[in-house]
Amino acid sequence: MDWIEISIRADGEAAEAVSELFNRLNSRGDGEGGAVVEVGGFDPIGDDHHPFVTVRTYLPADLSDIAGRQQQIEEGLWFLGRIYPLGEPQIRRLAEEDWANTWKANYKPLHIGRRFLVVPAWLTPSAIPPAAAGGTEGGLLPIILDPGMAFGTGLHPSTQLVLRAMEDVVGSGQRALDAGCGSGILSIAAVRLGAASVDAFDIDPIAVRATEENAALNDLPLPINVSAGAGPDDGPFWHLPGGARRTWDVILVNILPHIIIGLLQSGLHTYLAPGGCMILAGIIEEREPEVVAALAERGLAVAKRLVEGDWVALVAA
Repeated sequence: MDWIEISIRADGEAAEAVSELFNRLNSRGDGEGGAVVEVGGFDPIGDDHHPFVTVRTYLPADLSDIAGRQQQIEEGLWFLGRIYPLGEPQIRRLAEEDWANTWKANYKPLHIGRRFLVVPAWLTPSAIPPAAAGGTEGGLLPIILDPGMAFGTGLHPSTQLVLRAMEDVVGSGQRALDAGCGSGILSIAAVRLGAASVDAFDIDPIAVRATEENAALNDLPLPINVSAGAGPDDGPFWHLPGGARRTWDVILVNILPHIIIGLLQSGLHTYLAPGGCMILAGIIEEREPEVVAALAERGLAVAKRLVEGDWVALVAA
């Protein structure tokens, strides 16, 4: 299948408005949004360097009303441009293979935090320094990744914030839950840090498959138990044999503020083991108070706050 890609550069509030437009006019058949947000302009070690946001959406080229849908989107962007500073929309036709691979050209090994080294699968094994091979104690911890169409390349500041927080939180023998696993990058990181078990879920079956495939690339010492689901009690691993509720020492949530709040409303925090914590990210700074309030309503307090540009991650317990 060929695709029509519509992309536009924006910043801050404008990027959120464009995402809302794309999600409204081009949502997927399963109800999920149609916006893909890419934060660029960071240097190879993740430092802030003229960051910018590109928001993309993809239309199937064989859509029966492709011309009408494309015109709707272009008109919507024109009207938004009267309110926000937006670049000119870029429109191009992509083959399926191009869509899946165009982002690979600029994706290089990425050192995150003190110990993580994210390496694209197509560069291994030569790209992994000897010090990282096997992830020995005290050395670099490699995460081999082929994200494909699932979110989570390690380039996004919110993903980097979670990985940095995990270095101080996830330890040997702990049980971790990756809520909204995307590419599986956080699940793999939890195993690398010594977690005794890792469970993961995502509402998108593409993400479930990507997590399984990336776990296989890493030759991990234990399996990642991943399934499709939207949250508590939607999936096979929320209860132990016999019906008792399963609990986790660390719950990782790198999504968006309204989804984080929805997961809290559905009781995700009640699956924390005594003394456990949640690492929450994907939060634009202006939306942070909403998440903090939702945590407080459920008896959770922010123990640590990490910031990268406009993005915030919270460690709550």
